[in-house]
Amino acid sequence: IKHDIEVGDGLPDLVHYSVCTKALEDAGFEVLEARDAMMDGHLGNGGEPWYMPLVPSWNPTKWPRFQFNPVMFRLMPLILRFFELIKLVPAGTVKTQ
Repeated sequence: IKHDIEVGDGLPDLVHYSVCTKALEDAGFEVLEARDAMMDGHLGNGGEPWYMPLVPSWNPTKWPRFQFNPVMFRLMPLILRFFELIKLVPAGTVKTQ
């Protein structure tokens, strides 16, 4: 699962925030604040849970969430292949869906 997330989001590697903080300090940066947002449970004061963008929704105005409902999950690869065919998106986009 970790590898699929890294490939789909274009990430080089997922590591604990303490590893990133140490790397920044080793590179000469002064880190003023570092935290794991997952441990907060919410994005800011009284906000939605950190995982809310990944929760499926049937509301088309909730775009990042709308694409995760069962119907769009099946349609999205077809839509992206069509967009690749007409050169609206770069080749290989469907692989990152």
